[in-house]
Amino acid sequence: MYVTYSSYMTGVQLRRIRHRLGLTQAAMALRIGVAPNSVARWERGEMKITEPVARLVTLLGQSVSLSKEKGRR
Repeated sequence: MYVTYSSYMTGVQLRRIRHRLGLTQAAMALRIGVAPNSVARWERGEMKITEPVARLVTLLGQSVSLSKEKGRR
């Protein structure tokens, strides 16, 4: 299975994925290895989300989607 992602991610997309994961900004920051205020600034559009971070967040979001689908079977 291939995971597709866009190298460009908006703050709104990041917030949507974070909410789907049920994480606070601080918890998301811990999972991806950044400072909590970085997540807040990305979500507000104050800083551009780098490609590696966009990939990581997308993969985290995909893994939750896959595990939810697996649980339904």
